[in-house]
Amino acid sequence: MQIRRSLFTVTVLAIAGCATGSLVNQQQDPIMVMVGSSATLQYKQDVRVLTQNVAGTPAELWAKLNAAYSNLGLPVTARDSTAFALAAQNAQFMGRIGQTPMSRIVDCGVTPFGTQRANAYRVWLSVATQLQPSSKGTTVRTSLAATARDQNSSTAPVQCGSTGALEADIAAALGGQSQ
Repeated sequence: MQIRRSLFTVTVLAIAGCATGSLVNQQQDPIMVMVGSSATLQYKQDVRVLTQNVAGTPAELWAKLNAAYSNLGLPVTARDSTAFALAAQNAQFMGRIGQTPMSRIVDCGVTPFGTQRANAYRVWLSVATQLQPSSKGTTVRTSLAATARDQNSSTAPVQCGSTGALEADIAAALGGQSQ
């Protein structure tokens, strides 16, 4: 009986530690990200927008942005060519995005067994990118929100935080510096 109680205590502490170790502030108010003049994405968790300046005008970079989403395996669900904005909403991935482990893209914490949740769970990504003219060329603004869920369990989805890698990959595909 004592062994079971100790194992249960260790498991509860491991789960509690995972819940507090996330990069995401799960108590944030909903955030609206504009995609063009009429379409919006609503995120209900902490979302950061990463920006990078690249050479060229938004019109010159538009085709490259579309190609970057395609090459990264992001299915475009919203496109506004007037505002130079793309979005992939609720794109589902299982452990990988193309050949890349999902843990490179998002941090969802770890399972009680020490496995990266992003690599073991089904992950839903919502990504939005907008090209905006700037004095230095174009500002690339990309936001990413994600949740993950263990498909072998009835537990609720967990929120994930961005590592910044996907946002950097998109900017690099447009001529920005890779990070």
